[in-house]
Amino acid sequence: MEAAVSTAPSVRFLNPAWFASVMGTGALALALAQFGLIRLAVPVYALALVALVGLLGLYLAKLFRYPQAALADLQHPLFSQMLPTLPIALLVLSLATRALPLGPWSQPLGQGLFLLGTPLIFAVGLLVVYVVSTRLRLPLEAANGAWFIPPVSALLVPMAGGLWLSTFPKVWQKELWVVSGLFLGIGFFLFLFVLPSFLQRLYGHDRLEPHFLPSVFIGLAPVGLLVLAPWRWLEGGAQVGLVPEAWLPVWPVIALAVWGLGLWWLAFSLLLLLETLLAKSRRAQLHFAPGWWGFVFPLGAFTLATLALSRGLESAFLAGLAWALLLLLGVFWLWVMFYSLRAWAGLGALRPPRG
Repeated sequence: MEAAVSTAPSVRFLNPAWFASVMGTGALALALAQFGLIRLAVPVYALALVALVGLLGLYLAKLFRYPQAALADLQHPLFSQMLPTLPIALLVLSLATRALPLGPWSQPLGQGLFLLGTPLIFAVGLLVVYVVSTRLRLPLEAANGAWFIPPVSALLVPMAGGLWLSTFPKVWQKELWVVSGLFLGIGFFLFLFVLPSFLQRLYGHDRLEPHFLPSVFIGLAPVGLLVLAPWRWLEGGAQVGLVPEAWLPVWPVIALAVWGLGLWWLAFSLLLLLETLLAKSRRAQLHFAPGWWGFVFPLGAFTLATLALSRGLESAFLAGLAWALLLLLGVFWLWVMFYSLRAWAGLGALRPPRG
């Protein structure tokens, strides 16, 4: 009888990684909007917003009803890395809200998501790194792409801050711009710390198990955001007169070198995925989990970076590649969304993880 109760659907078993579904869906809506496909972007955005509200309700219920389960997530070597996906989801939807013509309510909603998400990103990211470094002290062979999530969360702040800056009262603008710039440093240097650790783990230890494969794609996210975040932050500062506009044309040239790492990382990630799908023994170990959304959001960030560079550099090559990446993003989103809906339809998303 106890076993039956323990495996019954419950918010106690809600994986915080489900907030990555809001990230991925919001990134797709943002990408569709940037490509001018507004009629497709609006329903995708609405789906992301509904998912955010639903997941927030479920997660708050978990916090209040099962605080020990939430604490166990924080002390879990993998689930802990997923906790920043909640504030990241807020920032992603803030960006998508800014990009879409949604009506007079969109500005206060987008500003509110930004103002709520920014301190949460700092607090949750800091808490995760503190707990992992002082309580878990993970060995290097435990490194995986989920370690990129705290840097990703920080890099979203200057991107959103730059885009929303001109909509805030003038008395706020300078301080919001300064605070946003601080997060640029946090995200950039954390990425520099994590990247060599992850590469060293790939080179010096056994190959990643198939269920960690989506985490490899997460490496695309900080690369894409390192292209976009400084750019949008500088643009926002120039728009309100905080920095000279003459600085802006220089950034696409610098960003192109950063983007090159992303292109290499995408090819590497796709090779690993293709090998896994073609090898029957490895494919059988690739069981669906909410971490599969790691396939989607990072690709969305890299797609947006590619589109921005294609326009900034007026490159036909990058423009064509951006459209190809958007198509790939759509395929990945449909693939992961299919398995996600199936998990929620059977309430498997609220059951204990297998194994």
